Amino acid sequence: DEDYSQAGTSQMDNSQGNFGNWQQMVGDQTGDDVFSGQDTGAQNSQELVACQYCSQSLQRDTEILINHCKTCNVPERRDARYTFVCLFCDYHTFQRVHMRYHMRKEIGEKPFVCKFCSYSSTQKGQLQYHEQIRHAN
Repeated sequence: DEDYSQAGTSQMDNSQGNFGNWQQMVGDQTGDDVFSGQDTGAQNSQELVACQYCSQSLQRDTEILINHCKTCNVPERRDARYTFVCLFCDYHTFQRVHMRYHMRKEIGEKPFVCKFCSYSSTQKGQLQYHEQIRHAN
């Protein structure tokens, strides 16, 4: 068995630059300061976004976008690492959960919210780490 769990990580590391361009395009100023725990933006789930490959307008909803990343018939899918191809940048992976994390970063969705402060994150583990570091007894 080949492990593709790191497939596309170099593209993901570079996706912040693409995300910044996308933010400017739609006027969203979403971001967070990991060290201070500050959420510096807001999201609007009613916005539409366009696929860079097929130009289809899609609701800015993580699951809808992930499904499109898998089913869009325009991008070349060379092997299993291209099962999910990001509609915003060149990131690709074969694992749905990795695309979910990536897509949350792309659209600025932070569903995990600290119960002690305004910090929010894209992954539950990040929130748990934040709460241990910032709000330990």
